[in-house]
Amino acid sequence: MTSTLSQPLLFLFIILLANMLKRAGMFSTKDGQVLSQITLNITLPAAIISGFQSFELVPSLFLLILVGIAANAILMGIAYLMMRKESKSMQGYAIFNTPTYNIGNFTFPFVQALYGGPGLVVASLFDLGNALMTTGFVYSVGSSVATDQRPSIKDILKKLFQSVPFLSYLLMILLSLFGLRLPTFLNQWMSAIGKANPIVAMLMIGIMLDVHFEKGWMKQAMKVISVRYLTAIVFSVLIWTLTSWEPMVKVILTLLLFSPVASVSTAYTQQCTDKGKLSSFTSSVTVVISTICYILLVPLLGA
Repeated sequence: MTSTLSQPLLFLFIILLANMLKRAGMFSTKDGQVLSQITLNITLPAAIISGFQSFELVPSLFLLILVGIAANAILMGIAYLMMRKESKSMQGYAIFNTPTYNIGNFTFPFVQALYGGPGLVVASLFDLGNALMTTGFVYSVGSSVATDQRPSIKDILKKLFQSVPFLSYLLMILLSLFGLRLPTFLNQWMSAIGKANPIVAMLMIGIMLDVHFEKGWMKQAMKVISVRYLTAIVFSVLIWTLTSWEPMVKVILTLLLFSPVASVSTAYTQQCTDKGKLSSFTSSVTVVISTICYILLVPLLGA
């Protein structure tokens, strides 16, 4: 039990340490933004590339892309039905924050620490579907509902193809399909850089974490948060009972489904509604809840 819990507890310690150092004045939110850029553009892509190099893709695993799409689509549908009688602004907030999963900055470090490269490949396939929905369909529907204006396809594609992790997924999947491998020295470099990803990501989360509370937020946020985690439980049960994937895949999918709200959801909410601060609060609360869930789930699932 102790060895199983050591990794998530270490990550929790790093998050709390970084947050305390920020409160002591050693770091600022800008430092967290810098670490976020380092994670998304350097260490995470390197970890993804290294993971694909050491893993043989099985055709059935491509279904994980559809799982990522379906999970987002179902949550978005529930969000719309749940808030259909609320203001346009609240409807937009719910659509942006009920689906979407923060996999790159949050779940990847846990998966990387538990399962290494093979685990990252599994998570990457799910996140490919998640990214398509988050920067594409969820953004399109949410902005249309909140502002009555439909974003252009060009804008959606621009957001998608500006994502370095997303481009890394596509590149490595294409190389895998054609049976190609990167040169050994380049793979070694990517592996070395990728090993820094968990620590950098956890420091970033700790610095960015800011659970600022205002009256009325909890009631509004709990609708979204409750739906997210209740559906995560239902989806996980279905995966463990109805699929024939190996245990490692099922464990990783369960962790993915318990991920917090994607950080880009706050940016979308800020852009299209007046609920940006509520979205930031929701995102921070889900980071805390997801961290606790991982500490409980990792030993329970035998990861």
